Amino acid sequence: MRLKNKVCVVTGGGSGIGAAICRAFAQEGALVAVADVDNAAAANMATSLEGAFAVTCDVSNSEAVERAFGEILNKYGQIDVLVNNAGILGNTEYKRALAVREIQLQELAETGRITTTEISAIHLTDDQWSRMLAIHLNGTFYCSRAALRAMRVRRSGAIINMSSINGIDGGQANAHYAAAKAGVLGFTRAVAKEAITEGIRVNAIAPGFTETPLRDAIPSAIQKAQVRATPIGRPGTAEEIAAAAVFLASDESSYFVGQTLSPNGGYLTR
Repeated sequence: MRLKNKVCVVTGGGSGIGAAICRAFAQEGALVAVADVDNAAAANMATSLEGAFAVTCDVSNSEAVERAFGEILNKYGQIDVLVNNAGILGNTEYKRALAVREIQLQELAETGRITTTEISAIHLTDDQWSRMLAIHLNGTFYCSRAALRAMRVRRSGAIINMSSINGIDGGQANAHYAAAKAGVLGFTRAVAKEAITEGIRVNAIAPGFTETPLRDAIPSAIQKAQVRATPIGRPGTAEEIAAAAVFLASDESSYFVGQTLSPNGGYLTR
């Protein structure tokens, strides 16, 4: 019961890694506020957890974030942990880039070299770029700002920002996603240095390739290539990422400040 009676807010908590974190937190005794832009998903998750609360929240909208955190504070009176997990991979632009990447993998397998070149950033529109940063980077800022105000009153708390291995090594076919996730890491380090002076720890998680519903949209050939590039020989599970979140939320990580934990199966050390 490492999180007993702690109020933990998880954005994007209705599915995938967010849902796994909600379940893991609840198992550790937390009171979980499930925040998601999908109200039905948030409600379904909250009803499955004792003492949980569902709140609709579009993290890309600062006014929506303020309303959501106001509801959470009215419900529980405090916020002890925030996990900035809400995110997207991209839509048509990501599918287009993946299709090209699939062709490249086939060329590599057949001839040993890639002849179809691509610079996916050229095809990104202003709206696609802005939406990606609005959800991942702006959302992390808006939610952190709201949580920091509440945590500062009690001079304690933990914020966990979800980044990605793409925020560290760049990845391919997803420049706007990589940029947003790299920005999350910079934001984490900057805020951590100041927040710790008031008893608030800020850290990040940068997962490797993980089995979630979002992964279903990735072509099989690319999924296999990702596994080949991961020394452990498999993608991670949402529960493995959630375990890192439990650690960073608990007092066991009391000396972790501005750090990035990256459960990636060896991908970054390959």
